[in-house]
Amino acid sequence: RNVTGVQTCALPISGYLNNVVRQITLNFEVPRGAATLSADVSFLIHRDGTVTALRLLSRSGSYVFDQSCLGAVEAAARAGKFGPLPQGFTDDVLPVIFSFDPKRMR
Repeated sequence: RNVTGVQTCALPISGYLNNVVRQITLNFEVPRGAATLSADVSFLIHRDGTVTALRLLSRSGSYVFDQSCLGAVEAAARAGKFGPLPQGFTDDVLPVIFSFDPKRMR
């Protein structure tokens, strides 16, 4: 289930995934000089909307960029911006892989 690659899993959660993408994008600031970098993070969204297991899957080569990616997810999660998983989604946890690529995130 790749959110930014927009390989959405089940139709009942497509709106939910769009919100996840929007909230992370709103919290992501591209560090100066990092417009060509990319990184992938993974995390789990639990039934109540809490996030755990946040980690980098692939690094950009820039510590500052990688921390900005992690920080975007952390900020959205801390603020409760994802919300609880939708009723139509029957699993207790939604695994997410989010690809940070500033060229595609505008």
